[in-house]
Amino acid sequence: MTVAGIGATTSPTNMLYDSDSTTMGKDDFLTLLVTQLQNQDPLNPAESTEFVSQLAQFSALEQMSNVNENLKIIQLFEQSINNAQAMNFIGKTVRANGSMFEVEFNESHDIKFQLAEDAAAVHIKIYDNLGEFITELEPGEMAAGEHTVTWDGTDENDTPVSPGTYSFTVAAENEDGETMPTAAYIEEEITGVSYHDGNTYLMAEDIEIPYSAIMAVEEVEEGGEGEGESGWVDSTAESASGSNSETGEPVTWQ
Repeated sequence: MTVAGIGATTSPTNMLYDSDSTTMGKDDFLTLLVTQLQNQDPLNPAESTEFVSQLAQFSALEQMSNVNENLKIIQLFEQSINNAQAMNFIGKTVRANGSMFEVEFNESHDIKFQLAEDAAAVHIKIYDNLGEFITELEPGEMAAGEHTVTWDGTDENDTPVSPGTYSFTVAAENEDGETMPTAAYIEEEITGVSYHDGNTYLMAEDIEIPYSAIMAVEEVEEGGEGEGESGWVDSTAESASGSNSETGEPVTWQ
């Protein structure tokens, strides 16, 4: 829809915005202001205070528009840095917030998580890529800290699961039966980098890990006889907050 200025004609100079516009920009605001001055009643001109107020609004609109453009430039700059840094992760093992992993037929997998306090009971549920329940692991009492529980790759009927992508949740309770906070994480070797939706993702086979979810990178130092010692180096990327497993629902990266 085309909106025109007051009058019998609809010439381009009187248009406030075209059919593709949905919001009013600073150019449209200035055009409206000038048109208002050109068509004011000479016997009853606009009040100076009203005119100054409109100029102040225009100035504020222009400043906000400039700030928005500068923020877009900064965002693009930060994105380009992330894209360049992400390439350095290829071939390295990273620790990241998340709960998705892949298994092959007859293959086990280590479930990794952290407990903030000592737990009287821990429940680990495994789901397939459709969110369907597969099985539950109950390792029992566990102390606060990082833990690894091995899943043998079978369902609740001890039948080996099909190769594919799976996820897990971790729920813990204290001695009073109260739910405790837990944090799930994965350790995967990065095989590639993906860029889409304005974000950077690290690829671990078919699993996409958001760059912001990286917690640490495994660094291997070569030894004297070809053997090396490995250690985790904290990543400069901010940790994502979507890995908490208190909800009891499968966690998947979108």
